[in-house]
Amino acid sequence: MESITSQTILSPNSSVSTASPRNFNSDSPPRNITTTTTDPYEEDAVLLRYELDVPHDSEVEDLGKYVKGGYHPVEIGDYLGDDDRFRVVHKLGFGGYGTVWLCHDKFSKKWRAVKIMQAKVSTLDCADLKALETTFAGLDANVLAANHIQLALEYFYINGPNGRHLCFVLPFLGPDLTEIFGVYGHVTWLMKDICFQLVEAMRFIHSLNLCHGDFRTANILLRLADGVDEWEEEAIMGMLGEPEFVPVRRIDDGHGAEHEPGVPDYLVEPAYVSYGSGACSTEIAVIDFGVSYCAAKPPTDQGTGIPLESAAPEELFKLYDSLGFHTDIWALGVAIARVRFGFPAVANKRDCLVEAVQKLESTMGPMPNPYRTVWKSWNGKFANCQNGPREALEDDGWKDESVFATVNTKRHEELQRQRLLEGRPAHFLQYRMHHPNRMFIGEQDAKRIAARAAANPRVLPGNDCAAEDGDEDDEDEADYMLDETESAQLYDLLMRIFKWHPEQRATLDQIANHEWFGERNRRWQLGASPAPSASARDNRAKRKGWDRLAGAIGRMVAEVIDILDRNKMGREE
Repeated sequence: MESITSQTILSPNSSVSTASPRNFNSDSPPRNITTTTTDPYEEDAVLLRYELDVPHDSEVEDLGKYVKGGYHPVEIGDYLGDDDRFRVVHKLGFGGYGTVWLCHDKFSKKWRAVKIMQAKVSTLDCADLKALETTFAGLDANVLAANHIQLALEYFYINGPNGRHLCFVLPFLGPDLTEIFGVYGHVTWLMKDICFQLVEAMRFIHSLNLCHGDFRTANILLRLADGVDEWEEEAIMGMLGEPEFVPVRRIDDGHGAEHEPGVPDYLVEPAYVSYGSGACSTEIAVIDFGVSYCAAKPPTDQGTGIPLESAAPEELFKLYDSLGFHTDIWALGVAIARVRFGFPAVANKRDCLVEAVQKLESTMGPMPNPYRTVWKSWNGKFANCQNGPREALEDDGWKDESVFATVNTKRHEELQRQRLLEGRPAHFLQYRMHHPNRMFIGEQDAKRIAARAAANPRVLPGNDCAAEDGDEDDEDEADYMLDETESAQLYDLLMRIFKWHPEQRATLDQIANHEWFGERNRRWQLGASPAPSASARDNRAKRKGWDRLAGAIGRMVAEVIDILDRNKMGREE
């Protein structure tokens, strides 16, 4: 929003409307409309009638989407579903298709995430609904969980002022993997375990002849530790913090005028479960199958829309007929890199298309056909920049696949020579991997976290193991860089994935058996494919019991380690 007029976020005790809780279910009359489309002019009109009191750094959804066919207006304390089953207590996130709310389920007595889709996408063609009712239909929940897949547990519809909305009920999950390196990047075995889970998940998805289409760290979450979804509300709010409200003001009819039914009185900042909350397990859950597709029928009209950072060349160059398993595998490589060394492998989200393609060429060499032909058609002329900043290749010179399309050849060679003189790798990706990455923790914190992770491998260590000696919370953040052996192995793995031609990319089996993963694939094969049976569920319950015992022992060991550390530091002083 451009109309930023205030720097104030209201606390729960501030003067935001506190009307009686509202009830939305399948029997609620859809006020105003029943359409499943939105009018872009109506979205603009909303922004002319309303504005937000919102700081520059607030993360809230687009107010203009609260229109016919758009978002459902939700307020804290609302009830969703029949029999007032789901009580809204906080907001967990939002996206282009809907908003996600933390709710308490009065039937199961558990915390759930309820994703409310925009009315215009709440149709039988909804990809998430299709995945639930067709592709994954009949698969036991234990099998899905064992393969790191999380679908909706159930779904229902509600009627509201902006239309009829499809609602998906999911477990309450933890944070995504995008920033996990910043706290746990120094725990090498843990990072490799998580990356191998990415491979396991994709292997299972592909075994169903399905491509995820949006496989990136933002759609891969950590599961919460056992029992967190049954915590008391006070404990949950202590972990998440109280909701922060961003008031919505009507400006076309005087301040304080009553809102239209489809526009909320306030928006809510999303809450986040932190990595160090002590509530996160080390198991991942792949979510959001909203753009998934059958491998034999790729979305040839407009692609998947995956962000540039994770997009394979065939997606970037709009060669949608070529989308398939290998496109997912490219995204897998990007996700592995993000988890393991904390930043994008090639392009990043701030790059424009030209910058992204330059980085692709710096990584994989000059682009081959059919990409060259597409690039030529987009640019009018084929600017290679061999010697100067804008020097173009003449005549048919652009057809030479040994020549860069977007990279300044002279500058590229100079950079490589300079890196070698500095004793650093010349290759673009290898050079980036050798750059120290700043973590969110100090060195002493890192040692404690590593010790506790080893003591209880199934739960991420919480913040209570950091800065326990008082003044250490001012400790400088540590820099971390992969050692030479691991760096060489990971570079080899990624370069087997990052290939211009899709058919040349490593297969999932080749990735799983790569030396960087050690013996993980062999161990996976020995214990793979749990059957969807009562015995499997019994075994899972038994494992949870052992996990709790292991956790208790792990905490005891960690406490002993902490005591020894403090005694050692005391002697050194």
